[in-house]
Amino acid sequence: MKLNLIKSLAFIGLLGSWIFWGCDNKLAPISQAETFPPDLNRESVFESFSPDSGGIGTQLIIRGQNFGSDTSYLKVTVNNKKATIIKAEDDIIYAIVPARADMGYVRLYVGRDNCVEEYASTTKFRYQFKRNVTTLMGKHGEPGRDDGGYTSSKLQRPWALLTDRDGTLFFIDEGRGQKQNGALRRAKEGIIETLVQCSDGPFQSPTCLALSPKQDTLYISNYSFTSEATDVKTDFNIIYVTRDGGFMDIRGLCKFVKGGTQGIAVHPKTGELFFNNMGTGYIYRFTGPGYEDYTPLFKVNNADNTKMRMMFNPEGTILYMVVQNRHCIYKVSYNAESRTFGMPELFAGAWDESGYMNGTGATARFDTPGQPSFDEDGNMFVPDKGKHIIRKITPSGEVSLYAGIPDKSGFGDGLPDEAKFNKPEAVTVYPDNSVYVADRDNHVIRRVTIE
Repeated sequence: MKLNLIKSLAFIGLLGSWIFWGCDNKLAPISQAETFPPDLNRESVFESFSPDSGGIGTQLIIRGQNFGSDTSYLKVTVNNKKATIIKAEDDIIYAIVPARADMGYVRLYVGRDNCVEEYASTTKFRYQFKRNVTTLMGKHGEPGRDDGGYTSSKLQRPWALLTDRDGTLFFIDEGRGQKQNGALRRAKEGIIETLVQCSDGPFQSPTCLALSPKQDTLYISNYSFTSEATDVKTDFNIIYVTRDGGFMDIRGLCKFVKGGTQGIAVHPKTGELFFNNMGTGYIYRFTGPGYEDYTPLFKVNNADNTKMRMMFNPEGTILYMVVQNRHCIYKVSYNAESRTFGMPELFAGAWDESGYMNGTGATARFDTPGQPSFDEDGNMFVPDKGKHIIRKITPSGEVSLYAGIPDKSGFGDGLPDEAKFNKPEAVTVYPDNSVYVADRDNHVIRRVTIE
């Protein structure tokens, strides 16, 4: 009896073990790192964030309730710039502050698709920029046209520059006439080379640069006033070079006798080409194919004698016109489908009122502003030549000091509010978001590094 009982119990135990393991084998293994979503049937709570300030790469800690641990249900922004979420633990979120977030509220979005709740902090995060000014190319106080390494080369009053998407920098050494006193130059991979010099061809008085949307053509505005004093003998006001030609195959595009063209703008989507005439004050569209196929469009403030630099915003919806000799900036809306402009309106500064003042719109003051450039957020950077500084303008028109000391010309690297410039003429925003400056009367190109 005892033996049979033991066998029965052993069989039952074995059967139970078989049943247990058999069922368990049908279940998915439980992961130790399994995540879970927030409970979308109840409110989440955003209690606080810390720290309250920091620079790029700062770890942001958000505390609250009902976050879940599945980060696909979560989104964090700082001043409307997306932060990278590292980890979530239902009552805490770890995220990384995005670059150049500036000052703004921290926002948390919880949910998916059309079921998303937004939560915002009651205080602002203060972004700490890391910026400094350095000399990138040329030798301070030593004008010339020596090609070679960035620091061993010499520049001669650089006054126009721009960069392509690959980081190649094109710039113009100021000069008018046929005696090689002006040039188109290129800086790439640590080397500066001269591409074209002034001659008896159409390249005699270069003033400004613009790239086609595909960046296979570089357009150059030409100040086509013939003059015995400057030895300028061309009626071409727009010329160009091509990437296929090594940017050395100078060709004439548009002829305008006494055009006085200093500003040129290419639409970033359609490739349409626009230019100004200083004497008449008109903005023109080049229509081609003939040299003199262009159409007058409008004047700024209905004025003659307007010395300009021009540029579209990255979307191509607004054309900005920096009226240098009137110390202000205008803007005009553009519809690329109908190819029509709106009415020009003041964007920043005041007509014929020079000075220095930060502020919004008409409350700001400039002194001979130059060629602008835009960053990825739509902020405009402008050299304020007469005040020897660089200004920043937000899309809403808020003007602030970006680098330099107002009314203090000179030369000096270092912190932005301690650096000195000498009649900066043009800026371009590099692919790494640094601002490059044509520091004309120092004969160098400077870099204001962001971050």
